Amino acid sequence: MKTLQEQLEAIQASTASKMTSEIIADMKQGYEELAENKVLEKALNPGDTAPAFTLPNSQGNMIRSQDLLTKGPLVVLFYRGKW
Repeated sequence: MKTLQEQLEAIQASTASKMTSEIIADMKQGYEELAENKVLEKALNPGDTAPAFTLPNSQGNMIRSQDLLTKGPLVVLFYRGKW
């Protein structure tokens, strides 16, 4: 049985083989920008408390994290993409 690392590497290789050179260049640029901005150094770690925030939802309405937390735990997903 393959290890998780081996499975992830196989998926990565398969996915990369289907990408255009433009997509690969865009992804590389994105990784470089993240590194330059020291995003990992600023990121929260497991167990950290996130600061309160207000962000637009998918319909463009502003949503406050404090309001959502009154209903229970909150999961926030940021999807980076280029369309």
